[in-house]
Amino acid sequence: MRKIAVAFIVLALCSLGVAQIPGTHNLTKASETAALLTKKSAIDAATPSPLADPGCSFLFTSGAGNTFFSYCLTTNGNITQLRTPEGHFQISNPIEGYGICDATTGIEYFDYAFEDSLNWGPTTVASQTATSMKFVRTTSDGVWTLTQTITQMASTSSVKLTMALKNNSADSRPALLLRYTDVDVDDVLQNNFDSTLNSAMAWNSFGSGASPFGLVLQNVGTPPFPDYFGFVQTIPGIVHPCIPFANRSFGPALGIDGSLVMAYQGIFPKKATKTFNMSYKGL
Repeated sequence: MRKIAVAFIVLALCSLGVAQIPGTHNLTKASETAALLTKKSAIDAATPSPLADPGCSFLFTSGAGNTFFSYCLTTNGNITQLRTPEGHFQISNPIEGYGICDATTGIEYFDYAFEDSLNWGPTTVASQTATSMKFVRTTSDGVWTLTQTITQMASTSSVKLTMALKNNSADSRPALLLRYTDVDVDDVLQNNFDSTLNSAMAWNSFGSGASPFGLVLQNVGTPPFPDYFGFVQTIPGIVHPCIPFANRSFGPALGIDGSLVMAYQGIFPKKATKTFNMSYKGL
């Protein structure tokens, strides 16, 4: 758990981002594979918290060929594997999940599968069907409850994530909610990254020598707050919800090992719930 002195989050930190547009990569497949294995070994060597779960507990698969879409969920509602189209991993490291920054206290809460902030309670699976799962989890201080409904969308070859965040306290609280993942497109370590207001994406360009596919993390619908944004990090490492822009890239970042973030910020009234929708879809 980190405690960080903040008044509010995004406006004060926007100036921290620096545009970075590295050159395109020219690595051999052998060197890419070696680099990816080195990163996976470092992840495996990390000391997990007692509640962190990097495993594949629930598998969902639909389609075939170009419409194939498959993903694994942990018991805490993380997506630790994602393949689309058939035979092509877009998420293969167990580094995906959710984070909250409580701007009133400066406390951050996150769970990225292989690592968490040590201030969550256990997760309850509230419901499960052939195409959907609902996970409910409250922070260990009782202030926040996150309800995630993760739904297979076979008709669009995607997965929809509905994140409902409730402020359990007796006071209104400004907060930031985010979704994050480390992407290695087609198991290639270095990819191209960019973002829009509604999305963050990673891809391999056609003719680059790597399979020309990609992944987009995208807002769905109209969020309850006007302040929301997709962005990319120039590192694969985790994003801290209370300092989210420390490694942000403005504009395209080419040939890097990066990560995707979709973030929302605003005021959560006392005892109120705000709901946010997003999806992962192949490019």
